[in-house]
Amino acid sequence: MELDTSPVHRNLDGQIKVMGLEAPDLIFVLLVAAVMNLFFGQTQFVLLAVFGVPSLILVTLYIGKKGKPEGYLIHLLRYFLTPSFYSAGEDPISKERMKKTFYEIS
Repeated sequence: MELDTSPVHRNLDGQIKVMGLEAPDLIFVLLVAAVMNLFFGQTQFVLLAVFGVPSLILVTLYIGKKGKPEGYLIHLLRYFLTPSFYSAGEDPISKERMKKTFYEIS
């Protein structure tokens, strides 16, 4: 009795990319274009604002993210917006402060 086999694709957990950009990047660029169209749609700067600025953002994201892992910008934003201390080892000063505050509360 033989086992039934089927081919399995290797990149099932990979993100979908369009023109080398991830979905959150494209959504961000489209939102910028929509907001620019909302404010500058009836002015003489429509070509520059609605098409130029998003195109510049697209090119910057494409060049800036080349060689970076998936979700790089989201993780970078989380890193800078999270108020905490990151360390590979223990921080003895913080440990002593935690002990003092714990004993003061008790």
